[in-house]
Amino acid sequence: MKTSTEKQNIKRSNLIEFGAAVLIIVFLNIIGHYLFGRLDLTAEHRYTLDKSTKTMLKDVDETVLFRIFLEGDELPSQYQRLQNETREMLNQFRSYNKNVTYEFQDASPASFEDQAACQDFYKKLAEAGIQPASVQMQTKNGVNQQVLIPAAEVTYKGRQSYIQLMQSQSYMSEEEAVNNSVQDLEYVLGNAIRNLSKSVKPKVGFLLGHGELERGSVYDIQMALTENYRLENVTLNNNVNALTGRSRNSQDSSIHLYNKYDVLIIAKPTQAFSDQELYLIDQYVMYGGRVLFLVDPLAADIDSLSEQSQTIAVRNNVNLEEMLFTYGVRINPDLIMDMRCRPIPMAVGQVGDKPQLAFKPWYYFPDIIPTSPHPIVRNLDMIKTDFVSSMDLIENTVNKTILLATSEWSRVKNAPAIINLDDAKVDPDQRLYNRKNLPIAVLMEGNFRSMFRSRLTPQFTQLPEMGYKDTSTFTRMIVISDGDMIKNRFNYKDGSWHPLGYDYYTRTMYANKQFLMNAIDYLAGNEEALSVRSRDVKLRKLNPIKVKEQRTLYQWLNVLVPVVIVLIGGGVYLFCRNRKVKGATNKKEAKRALKKK
Repeated sequence: MKTSTEKQNIKRSNLIEFGAAVLIIVFLNIIGHYLFGRLDLTAEHRYTLDKSTKTMLKDVDETVLFRIFLEGDELPSQYQRLQNETREMLNQFRSYNKNVTYEFQDASPASFEDQAACQDFYKKLAEAGIQPASVQMQTKNGVNQQVLIPAAEVTYKGRQSYIQLMQSQSYMSEEEAVNNSVQDLEYVLGNAIRNLSKSVKPKVGFLLGHGELERGSVYDIQMALTENYRLENVTLNNNVNALTGRSRNSQDSSIHLYNKYDVLIIAKPTQAFSDQELYLIDQYVMYGGRVLFLVDPLAADIDSLSEQSQTIAVRNNVNLEEMLFTYGVRINPDLIMDMRCRPIPMAVGQVGDKPQLAFKPWYYFPDIIPTSPHPIVRNLDMIKTDFVSSMDLIENTVNKTILLATSEWSRVKNAPAIINLDDAKVDPDQRLYNRKNLPIAVLMEGNFRSMFRSRLTPQFTQLPEMGYKDTSTFTRMIVISDGDMIKNRFNYKDGSWHPLGYDYYTRTMYANKQFLMNAIDYLAGNEEALSVRSRDVKLRKLNPIKVKEQRTLYQWLNVLVPVVIVLIGGGVYLFCRNRKVKGATNKKEAKRALKKK
């Protein structure tokens, strides 16, 4: 029999052990609240931040606030996953810098008490290119339509921007779209901080003077660029200082040449460049200048078919062929027709005095699905094109990457190409669509040769103020064979406009804007941020057949295994404890027996 003293000692020991366990649990929870960490055992290290992201976070010296608009009582499962992954990513950011803070906010229309405030908020989102998502949810009362905003507002150093978290993937399953959005979280969130932290913004020049797109037609891309870049319109007018500046050293009178723009955009020129102007662009490239070419080799316009059933696409001679050929690409004077294309409304009959309209596939407007693993286009949604041409890659020392290409069911019409509305009214002859993966956008990187290498006189090239170079420093350029890819719909009568990539007829939003923003970021030297997107996180799906066959087995395993583990653990603990108590009791009884003797 145990004495009362022994029972009190055992009771006191139990209380001490219980209290110690509670304190340890509370302490660990407090530590876990302030410290974030996890062990990444995934093959592709999906839960480990990229080195460039860590470096960027260490430089954050003020509070950066992420206001995430994914909050609500009944979020769909895919948005719940995006919400959780966003929180996890921001916790990772916080583990490297405590200046990163975040909050989740319900921004659905029902959450606003003031209707005017709601309208202002959604208007601000629309101006930033953020599109709300309308989803259907199955509830107890039936199907409920819910408006969600998978986006975030980022504030840093008095500046503010909006970012889209859910990347639209119309040609993928919902599960794959969510996976790609989760995969891009590090890039999207980190790039927002990068853009807001730049004290000196890179300068982007829009070239004018050759019939390029007017300001209204590039309004959306320019508005988007102003957040992270300084924009200027630039005309050449045979001015040697238009693109490349010159300064003279006061000590030895040597002349230093430098480019005025980080990126030069040439958007759909329709008038020819003179040789003098080509020389200015060429030398801008030789001194490391980066150019985004959007060139139409044929002049074609859908509006010309509004009053007649056919038109002819003729050559658009802008005198850039030789320059681009020297650099490494040739834009062919043809039009691509593709069976994967955008529909347009057409009159198919008459109802009373009004035409009856129906959507018909317009094979001259290919829908481009990016398949390149390059970070500029990886995981982007479809991109729309208008009268695009094919391109050939010229063999030279410059590295070339095809960013965009047509589908496997393409054909070309050489100039002069007849464009007939009847092409959309008849079923296509698939035997003619025997070309595949025709390049329409190419990235070139390396040391380019000047197109004037053997065309200038020695007297000209030896002039110190000209600073002629026949081989460039390392630089890069992107050539796109569709000038309208950067164009947004603009009404000059009332100033109204539609976002870049928005198709007015089908009410579909394409990824043109994101593609061009990525391209300009890459040209401007922001490839470190884009490198985060190059990491591939595999979507490991469950086998649906095995799931169906073994569903009951795994349900029982999920229920019973945790219970069995707890019972085994409890049994081992009780066994060890009883053995310990029994051993202590035997020792005490042995001591008493010795004392009695």
